[in-house]
Amino acid sequence: MLKCILLYGFISVLTGTNGLCQILKIEICPVKTDEGLINLTVYRDKETFADETPYRTYIFEKDGLKNHEITLTISDLEPGTYGIAFFDDVNRNGKIDRHFFVPCEGFGFTNYEFKKHRKPEFEWFAFELADSVQTVQIPVFYF
Repeated sequence: MLKCILLYGFISVLTGTNGLCQILKIEICPVKTDEGLINLTVYRDKETFADETPYRTYIFEKDGLKNHEITLTISDLEPGTYGIAFFDDVNRNGKIDRHFFVPCEGFGFTNYEFKKHRKPEFEWFAFELADSVQTVQIPVFYF
């Protein structure tokens, strides 16, 4: 962390910008199996979420999965408003599988417990990322 702050401080002096590392920790639970990959898609607003055009996509191995829980770290987002959608890509095919329109793999959204049988609004799972270390949770839902 100190190295990151020093590096950004040096870059800030050279470029005239005021940058700090934003460390986002994402706690995901419960993940049913250690098979497959974790897929995170990051959205910046309701329009891109509605169009399913993410700002960033991250794919993680499940190496740190313990007791059906995993914590992942993202450190390349600038301060702002975000919402993160997750799915448990058990078969590693890069998409959430469905059976008669119902997801067969686990999914979830930042700080939002899925209760309705429809896609949430962006505002329901959006959060503000500040200039610091921040933690969000993604409760996983399986049908």
